[in-house]
Amino acid sequence: MFIGITFPFFGGLLGFFGGFAFAPTTYFLPCIMWLAIYKPRKYGLSWWTNWICIVLGVLLMIVSPIGGLRLIIFQAKNYEFYS
Repeated sequence: MFIGITFPFFGGLLGFFGGFAFAPTTYFLPCIMWLAIYKPRKYGLSWWTNWICIVLGVLLMIVSPIGGLRLIIFQAKNYEFYS
């Protein structure tokens, strides 16, 4: 509770840093490793599925920190410490 009160932009910070840590480790790094290990047939269903997940993961990694930073900026306009 103290951390949530002290850092009022906690939700924005989670979105900002989570985009850098969560998206790569969850979405596209496992897909890249799977493609490298199993080497599926090019343009097959599993190949396309993994590449779609890779592209969506990279987009999420780009958009999430932008959204978190935007939220922090909007919340900082009206912020008063411990009010």
